[in-house]
Amino acid sequence: MKTIFLSTILIASFILNLDAQQLSDDAKSFTPTSGLVVSADTITPSVDKDTSIVRIGKKDVKVIDHENGTEILWGKGKHKKDRSDRFKGHWEGVEFGFNGFDKPDYSAYNGLEFMSLNQGKSAEFNLNFYELNIGLAKSYVGLVSGMGLSFNSYRFENPYTLQKGVNRTEPSLLDSEGLSKTKLAVSYLNVPLLLEFQIPVNQNEGRLFINAGLVGGVKIGSHTKVKYGDKKDKVRDGFNLNSFKYAATARIGYKDVSLFATYSLTPLFQTGKGPELTPFTIGISFLD
Repeated sequence: MKTIFLSTILIASFILNLDAQQLSDDAKSFTPTSGLVVSADTITPSVDKDTSIVRIGKKDVKVIDHENGTEILWGKGKHKKDRSDRFKGHWEGVEFGFNGFDKPDYSAYNGLEFMSLNQGKSAEFNLNFYELNIGLAKSYVGLVSGMGLSFNSYRFENPYTLQKGVNRTEPSLLDSEGLSKTKLAVSYLNVPLLLEFQIPVNQNEGRLFINAGLVGGVKIGSHTKVKYGDKKDKVRDGFNLNSFKYAATARIGYKDVSLFATYSLTPLFQTGKGPELTPFTIGISFLD
């Protein structure tokens, strides 16, 4: 029974390879054997005499003979050899961080710091859903790009919210009694360009990595939220925020966990239409 299954799988693999390349005279006279290599497809006898593994491309077909019959398992093979010489960067995954403003300037508002932050509750959540890697030096140096979504919350310490005035964004004083939350939320679609270096450690069981570069973003949404008890008031508006941003970023980590920092190279507001605020974020990444 096992021989029939193996033969069928070998014939199917052989036919599929005919469509991808022209057979040589040697291939045309092929005779199946236990160690035969057909293009990238192989048969690997297991240490267990009742189990054989046929690899077709990147898939493993495991044929197991036991007392209840023959079992066939099909799945993606995990071959260290396939991954060892391919550069894999660190971008895709989720990130959590805390936001802040560097050197805030409220001189245009007579020094009224209406966007002073509650630092511990001003957070960033990033969902980096796509990664593109380009190796430059074996598997240790490469370029990393991709795409991701960034959700930023700026929690105000003082009882103010924002409103769009005629020429600029203006502060709006709130009643502090019963006020539980006032914040600005901004979301972006991001595209990074990072240069990454990796250092094998612990007998190549893992890699220490460092990457740095730029992240460009386009604003996809912004709103303010004011909360009194169970009552919430949300206002969606542009608030004269910059529609595009770019920031310097760096990461250092081991395996799939890292610390990251991002410093914006563009102000939060358009020039002359809000206080001069330069956002930055420090946090932790859990990478895929």
